[in-house]
Amino acid sequence: MAQTKIDGLLFKEMFQSGAALLTHNRESVDALNVFPVPDGDTGTNMSQTINSAVKEMQAKNAVSVGDVAAAIARGALKGARGNSGVILSQILRGFASALDGAEDIDCALMIRALRAGADTAYKAVMKPKEGTILTVARVMAEDAERNCREMTDMVEFFRAILKSG
Repeated sequence: MAQTKIDGLLFKEMFQSGAALLTHNRESVDALNVFPVPDGDTGTNMSQTINSAVKEMQAKNAVSVGDVAAAIARGALKGARGNSGVILSQILRGFASALDGAEDIDCALMIRALRAGADTAYKAVMKPKEGTILTVARVMAEDAERNCREMTDMVEFFRAILKSG
């Protein structure tokens, strides 16, 4: 049976799992960090930012995806570290704006949220540099818009966008 929607509780679990994977792979992301400045702390900064988002999410009794996403965005902004953390917080802010008032997420809403996240992050950076997390967010949104419009199964959707990323 196809998974056509994600409710707030599943969304929380998914975000928490993603944060744990980022934290676990922090050093690998640090090692990839060579552009635009090879300071080697991108994974660390993103991990600290996303863990702040998780902490805020867990502190709220939110059950709708809109409320969960708002808590995540608020936590990421409060805990943003370094350029990569600030950009990540802006991606999450845009993502949350698209989910405002939503009880659950389907593929169409996820496409809008990905686009809003990428657009918000690009607008927040004075001189966006391609080849960064900005590019990944934008390309994933573009690929979702181009290739996933007809999808209804969230599992199939995530396979497609993760491959794109």
